[in-house]
Amino acid sequence: MNDKDTVRVLICTGPTGGHFFPALSCGEALRKEYPQSEIHFLLNRIPWFTKDIQREKFVQFHLIPFRTPPGLFSFKFLLFLLEYGVAILRTFFLFLKIRPKLVIGFGSYGSVAGVLCGALWGRPILLHEQNASFGRANQFLAPFAARIAASFPETEGELERSKVFLSGYPLRRFSMHEKPAGKTRFTMMVLGGSQGARSLNDVFLSALEGFSAEERADFAVIHIVGSDDPDRIRGIYRRLGIWAEVIKFSDRIFEWYQSADLVVSRAGAGTIFELAQFGKAAIVVPYPYAYAHQKVNAAYLERSASARCIDESQISPLWLGQSIRELRNDPAAREKLEEKMRGFAQPDAARNLAQAGWKLICEKN
Repeated sequence: MNDKDTVRVLICTGPTGGHFFPALSCGEALRKEYPQSEIHFLLNRIPWFTKDIQREKFVQFHLIPFRTPPGLFSFKFLLFLLEYGVAILRTFFLFLKIRPKLVIGFGSYGSVAGVLCGALWGRPILLHEQNASFGRANQFLAPFAARIAASFPETEGELERSKVFLSGYPLRRFSMHEKPAGKTRFTMMVLGGSQGARSLNDVFLSALEGFSAEERADFAVIHIVGSDDPDRIRGIYRRLGIWAEVIKFSDRIFEWYQSADLVVSRAGAGTIFELAQFGKAAIVVPYPYAYAHQKVNAAYLERSASARCIDESQISPLWLGQSIRELRNDPAAREKLEEKMRGFAQPDAARNLAQAGWKLICEKN
């Protein structure tokens, strides 16, 4: 292979942050490690948070839309199959246009058409699994893959283990900052995620009701409310007399992490590896739906005593309030959780993926 030639790489991923951001980090690492690479993204929906990325123009986006698969044995499913067939045909013509040397899939149903077309074109396939259990899309696509990268050291799923290697979870770029000087309040960060945010938000706010006015005056909260109503939540904090930064989404997320003494969150893979990178004590409530991936992620943390974990069906404001009070009053317990959590950090994950993908290109050529 002539290194002076442009080498196009097609990254296929879903539009949610949990799929998109690790894919973006991989693309950034490829460009940094191998400047002759040209990064293309294939999506069935362009996320709203890609506006700044599109302005940077280091990646080219290709939109081939189709809807979420409905339930089987319905008229909507027949329409979906027709729409998906058109999407596969359009993806095939996209391959004719850009002729990628490598295809990388990051899970979700949105990646299936691109990876299948890559296999038909005889391109090397690299898959990445974000969660502690292989998703249905990646398990379906695994026979077509040359290598399969895992985020967790132990990843559940029946597939050919000789293909699997540990890459880690590629995180977004961030800059380390010092903790704010003179910070006196006990600062909590709440991450409800893009799905199921309201139930976690409500139980957290109800837990705060159980603290005295004097205790609440010592709290500061950074609350990423996800799909919930930020104005409603700001009003509750005002009533409780708690200083709070309430936002739907933030590009300052890593700065907020560094301010936090305790994190209350869902158990998405991205959140777990962010907690690990910053070494944060956490109370984790896995989102119980979406094929229960988060339950498996949380179980992994629980086995290693890296976080306090509880199922959504069992959590109550009383339990959560007691846990917050215990960890607030016991810095040694928080430090133990922080140390355990740091053990999951994998800062070279994006580079590991980029190198694995480039090796597949070189082997093919």
